[in-house]
Amino acid sequence: MKKTQTGWVFIITLGALSIFTLFLEQGKEVSPIVLSAFAFVLLMSYKLTVKADDEGVSFSMGIGLIRRKFKYENIEACKVIHYFPIGYGIRFRLGSTLYNVSGTKAIELTIKGKNRKVWIGTAHPDEFVDYINARIKA
Repeated sequence: MKKTQTGWVFIITLGALSIFTLFLEQGKEVSPIVLSAFAFVLLMSYKLTVKADDEGVSFSMGIGLIRRKFKYENIEACKVIHYFPIGYGIRFRLGSTLYNVSGTKAIELTIKGKNRKVWIGTAHPDEFVDYINARIKA
């Protein structure tokens, strides 16, 4: 099972910021550092792909430089969570790390031997939780 979620709000916001920066710099030399930073952030986090297969659960953000993989034998529990969105990307919250690009739903993975839980944003949390729980309980 593999699902990809695109962060349209993030893409549009960053695009608008880029256009606004170009507008402010009209007639001046646009700072290539600022526009390069916008492009880098966009490439790193414009989408989130979540995958659950026979080996485990994995995800990658943007072009794939940010990614993690969890084997089923290391997953203690998995459940659906709903959260209040405070931005997109990687968020560190009390006791958890959230990876998201859109929405307010995620799967929560409790990893054996780790204090922090991993929250992975997805528009299809119920499907992933059912799939993952069937494999960790087997």
